Amino acid sequence: MNKILLSLILTMNLIANTNGQNLVFIGENSFPSTETFTLQSNSDNDYINDLNIVFAKDGEKRLLVVSSKLVSTVRISGKLIIYLNDGTVITCIDKGINDNVDDIATSAYYLTNEELVKLKESNINTIRYQIKCAECLSNRIYEGNYSASNKESSKTDFTKIVAEFYKE
Repeated sequence: MNKILLSLILTMNLIANTNGQNLVFIGENSFPSTETFTLQSNSDNDYINDLNIVFAKDGEKRLLVVSSKLVSTVRISGKLIIYLNDGTVITCIDKGINDNVDDIATSAYYLTNEELVKLKESNINTIRYQIKCAECLSNRIYEGNYSASNKESSKTDFTKIVAEFYKE
């Protein structure tokens, strides 16, 4: 009877952990991640939508993954700047981890341990990002620097999200 009970508990735990797993997909890779959170676009440009973010893990490495509904020819690339509520600025360097599927441009940026500490101590206020279009020729309506902010109805306390997801 004890073996059956133990087996049942282990099975239920495995099912709960499997079903609770979020994944983010970039190219041929998938990474365990948080749920998706939305930052509201600060752009007046009708072509620029809100910015979605997830925190992910690549083995021991930590990632911030950003995405937005755009068009198939554009990429979110270049440096990404995270402005925190306490005035701290985190600059993430483009490592070329990006994709565009179903007109959703996605890019991943590695976070250092020092940057994670900052994200655990102060909430994200705004993220500045760059959109590039190598195939747009003379029609570069998407290209430029844009920002999205953690505000209004979608405001999220990322300090708790980061601390919980990356707890050691």
